[in-house]
Amino acid sequence: MKKHIKLMAVALLATGFSALAQETPNTTNEVTVLRPVEVYVTQRMDSYPTVTADQIPEKEVPRGMFSGHRQRLADHLNSVEDSDIQEDPLAQTSPPTRISRAPIQNFPGIPLNVSPPDPSGAVGPNHYVQMTNGLWSVWDKQGVQASGFPRNLSDPLGAGGDGDPIVLYDREADRWLISEFRNPFNPSASRFTVAISNTPDPTGTYTVYSFNPIAAIDYPHFGIWGNSIVITGNFAQNGNTIPDGRMYAIDREAMLNGDTDVAFVEVFMPDFNPGVAFSAPQPAHSEGAGMASGPVPIVWMQDNIFPGVTTDNISVWDFDVDWSDPSTATVTGPLAIPIAPFDSFIAGTGNNPFANLDQPNTNNRIDALVNVVNYQTHRYDFGTHESIIVNFVVEVTNGSRKAGLRWIELRRTPGNDWELYQEGTFVDPTGDESVFMGAMGMDQEGNIAMGYIKTGNDTFPSLYYTGRGPNDPLGEMTIAEQLIIEGTNSVTTNDRYGDYGQLTRDPVDDLTFWYTSEYSGQPRRTQIASFKISDFLSVDELVANDSDFTVNTLDNRNFEVALRTESTNDILRLSVHNTLGQRVVYNQIERQGNTYRKLVDLSGMSSGVYIVTIGNSKTKLNKKIIVK
Repeated sequence: MKKHIKLMAVALLATGFSALAQETPNTTNEVTVLRPVEVYVTQRMDSYPTVTADQIPEKEVPRGMFSGHRQRLADHLNSVEDSDIQEDPLAQTSPPTRISRAPIQNFPGIPLNVSPPDPSGAVGPNHYVQMTNGLWSVWDKQGVQASGFPRNLSDPLGAGGDGDPIVLYDREADRWLISEFRNPFNPSASRFTVAISNTPDPTGTYTVYSFNPIAAIDYPHFGIWGNSIVITGNFAQNGNTIPDGRMYAIDREAMLNGDTDVAFVEVFMPDFNPGVAFSAPQPAHSEGAGMASGPVPIVWMQDNIFPGVTTDNISVWDFDVDWSDPSTATVTGPLAIPIAPFDSFIAGTGNNPFANLDQPNTNNRIDALVNVVNYQTHRYDFGTHESIIVNFVVEVTNGSRKAGLRWIELRRTPGNDWELYQEGTFVDPTGDESVFMGAMGMDQEGNIAMGYIKTGNDTFPSLYYTGRGPNDPLGEMTIAEQLIIEGTNSVTTNDRYGDYGQLTRDPVDDLTFWYTSEYSGQPRRTQIASFKISDFLSVDELVANDSDFTVNTLDNRNFEVALRTESTNDILRLSVHNTLGQRVVYNQIERQGNTYRKLVDLSGMSSGVYIVTIGNSKTKLNKKIIVK
């Protein structure tokens, strides 16, 4: 939404951004290729000491990279005058009416008293892993914490970490990624520390990689797409407090293979506009069966308050890399997709622009995290189209300091660009409180789920979820608000809150969502919950006997893998793993006649036993083979 700026010097933040989609998008190919500064394999996690939350000192992590950066952001936010429209045009006025479901699992996460706790969490076939700003832990899917947890982030990520942790489950490799940064504001010593589990067991061993991006790094956002691990965030050059659109990517396949000379590339997003000097573009994380292919979408919202921006829009860049020659990596864009007007700024309190949202029984307000695309941006492939879902906080009524969540679904059909499919602004459906820190996902039926925090004069920070069906009226959340856990007190010592919340879908059924976020006040609390929007499962039951699954070879180097069945039309996934759990082959196979068939060349593999797996997201078959 258009606002007026008192300080014209803010225009210096502009970077030549073109406000609408370009006929000829720009391409950046200024690439720096780096290698790990440290690689090591850890012990099993049960060899490290257990650490309880009360052993971690209480602390506050200020928002913004440097004191100068924080002050510049504060000055800019304090310079924003009244909006030129009074109401969000998409604010949902009719409350959801479809019956919601109670959570399936609902149990406490790590109660780390750090402001903010930065909770990140992901689900795998048998485990849920949560990370916070100091501790991480593993649970089974009934909420039973693994023996010896929680553990310090330094085990296994090494000493000296500074938080902003991330966890992802890599479903195609059946492995776990965990990460935090070190020395984020000292470019000569800054580090992304990224660990990959060596087996599907998150309590086992990890291979840890440490990369020096040679830049100031803050608020990282990770995504897996094809064979790339992509990292965006609030990044800037040494001595510069203005984010400059740099992003990073890591050769995923090389990390999964345990290589020590893994490529880590830095490249810049052309015509990037940092907005208010704090940016959080998001890489699309491909969630669902099958590896994503082609360029990686990078998504960022653009308010027409930003210098040089005339139309509110969602901008999409494409990152592309050939890991056989990472120096050829490129970023192309932006494609600017106009959306309905929005107001991305909520006024702070006094001289603190980050103290935005009310809580009960205190004058202390908490940070709505304005000018941020909330973590995480997921991509889904439905065959006929792909979807990306995005959300960020908006002020619903000008001057009210009441937050809503603008949510957006972009779609792309084969051979076409991303387009706006639907958008809406979700507001408190039962009162006049703020909703913020949205985390969104889609199940394989196209149902959308959104977890969020609610706070206000009458509501301690609490966790809820809502959602919608694929055939419901566009732009509306139709699932009745469902409470996950109610807060019991307010934050009284500072304004920091959340920073991260994360919602992922269960790879076992692609219908169950798992959500983690912060709630309540002090001491800080996090919660983990699972829920469904729909019970319907469209993945076909794969009916086959062992005799239908054959592996033939003449030389024990080349293998013909075949599965005879007419029970499913799904595209099946074929993987080969070694005895360490490392995937060495991956293919997607379509049925021809009544048989799925693939020739697998293992002539470059070491002699030994391997496991061949074929199946869909619901059913898998396995066979052992011997390579000689």
